[in-house]
Amino acid sequence: MSKFLTLLFLTACLFTQAQVSFTSNLSRDEIGKNENLRVEFKMNVNGDNFTPPDFKDFTVVGGPSTSISQQWINGRGSMSKSFTYFLRPNRMGKIVIGQASMQYDGQYYTTDAVSVNVTAAIQQSQQQGSNSYQQGGTVSSSNEASKNIHLVAEVSEGNPYLNEPMRVVYKLYVSNNVGVGGWNEVKSPKYEDFWIHNIDNRNRQVQNGTYNGQPYRYLVLREAVLYPQKTGELTIEPLSLNIAVEVPTNRRDFLGRPYYSKENITVSAGARKIKVKDLPLEGRPASFKGAVGQLDFAVSLDKAALKAGESLTAKVKVSGSGNLKFLEIPKLVTPQSLEVFEPARTDNVTTSISGMRGSVVDDYTIVPQFGGKYKIPQVEFSYFDPTTEKFVTIKSEELLVEVDGPPPTSAAVASNKNVIDAVSPFAFIKNDTTLQPKSESQFFNSAAYWAILGGLMLLLPLALLVRNRREAMASDVLGNRIRTANKLSRKYLSEARKNLGNHDAFYVSLEKSLHNYLKSKLNIPTAEMSKERITELLAQRGASEDSLHGFTQLLASCEFARYTPSTMVSMQQDYDRASSVIDSLDKQLKRA
Repeated sequence: MSKFLTLLFLTACLFTQAQVSFTSNLSRDEIGKNENLRVEFKMNVNGDNFTPPDFKDFTVVGGPSTSISQQWINGRGSMSKSFTYFLRPNRMGKIVIGQASMQYDGQYYTTDAVSVNVTAAIQQSQQQGSNSYQQGGTVSSSNEASKNIHLVAEVSEGNPYLNEPMRVVYKLYVSNNVGVGGWNEVKSPKYEDFWIHNIDNRNRQVQNGTYNGQPYRYLVLREAVLYPQKTGELTIEPLSLNIAVEVPTNRRDFLGRPYYSKENITVSAGARKIKVKDLPLEGRPASFKGAVGQLDFAVSLDKAALKAGESLTAKVKVSGSGNLKFLEIPKLVTPQSLEVFEPARTDNVTTSISGMRGSVVDDYTIVPQFGGKYKIPQVEFSYFDPTTEKFVTIKSEELLVEVDGPPPTSAAVASNKNVIDAVSPFAFIKNDTTLQPKSESQFFNSAAYWAILGGLMLLLPLALLVRNRREAMASDVLGNRIRTANKLSRKYLSEARKNLGNHDAFYVSLEKSLHNYLKSKLNIPTAEMSKERITELLAQRGASEDSLHGFTQLLASCEFARYTPSTMVSMQQDYDRASSVIDSLDKQLKRA
């Protein structure tokens, strides 16, 4: 009985720990119309896709500020993650703040709606403690507070090259003569013509430093990495804060300690001018497509020998540090006898205060239709190194693919210089055998002999029919290609459904499914799949305007989703739309 109770207790503890808590908390239930309200959305798990309410009856004067803490006590871990906003009401009365939402472990969670009562504006006055002994004196002016508070934007490089990373760090300097009770962000910096990545600065701490040669304390408020996307003079708009400053007065308590007056001041980091240099024209190679950094380049195959009709994967990889998320990877060139599908992009890039680092890969699926030896030529990649101020060119190795199967036609071999040789059509015939000893029993003219002979005679027409069908299918190169594309379309659509919630894998599978569907229905190679060509061919086959629009919108959505985040809801909508559009097109094309 005691063991059972212990087990029940442990199960209850585990169940309690597994509960997800997601709540909204207000600093006050009632505020004046001229006061600020602090609202905090807090969870006990590391949730994703946090979406706040619309705050339609408020002006957001600060936030969101994010805080994450983790603790381990006696081997048990706990964590807390919160998003905090500072709001100023736009009207009086009871105002309801709606639900916030987030996603964790494939499930969506929401907070409860909360309400606050907003009264008329109240008069704000300085109040002293009831047990204080006051002496005569004057309160320091806000001008004095401004002399002790400084907001600075530190830029690592004021004259970078195009697409060269630069750092911007915002520091709040506070002298030892005043204190800070809090601040609200009243104006956020704008980075027009820059690609920006904000650095997570959740564990910030006050540090000691100097400002204009005087000792100060400072706090790093923001850190960002910027990649200029335009040459010439660019402007970084300022960051502005409203700060509650505690300034000492001339009044003292009975122990001689000064009283502090609370004042609100606004400080700004000021706009910064950045002069962006264009990349030099001298020495620029023809293969340069805008890559900047310190990079490496390689092309590889997952296998170099296979049978006709099987698939292999070619990886074109750029790695190192630089503008990896928006550089152009060189295209892979293959012989015409190799069916090549549109590449799938895989990003493994992390961004820190020093910039992007990692790798980007284009995965090409290649399906050879004929036997032979095929040469994949060298691929050239060039980038600009801002540290040496020179262009660097890297060439991949020449690769060889050996395919076992019937050779291509002589015309195909003659027209393609990358087909090295063809496999003999008789290479599949066995040239050895295994002899068995003759049995002593008489098999000829026995019942078993006639039974087997009769069975073979019956099976002969069926065998001939199967052989003729196989030969017809093997010689039907176009039909095989269409059937392969149709199978791949269904395969990748199924993979897209399994990858719902995994942004990159989902849209890669969905895009492959759409491209293979077009190959199976329209019989066009990937290189000719422009929007206009697809629309023209589908319209000729009897597709409706709604289906045409839906299909082209899906292709555009897949392309756009490579560079933007998506929610589980938007991925589900794209999958449902793809299934509906493909089903509709199937019916329309069959009728045509």
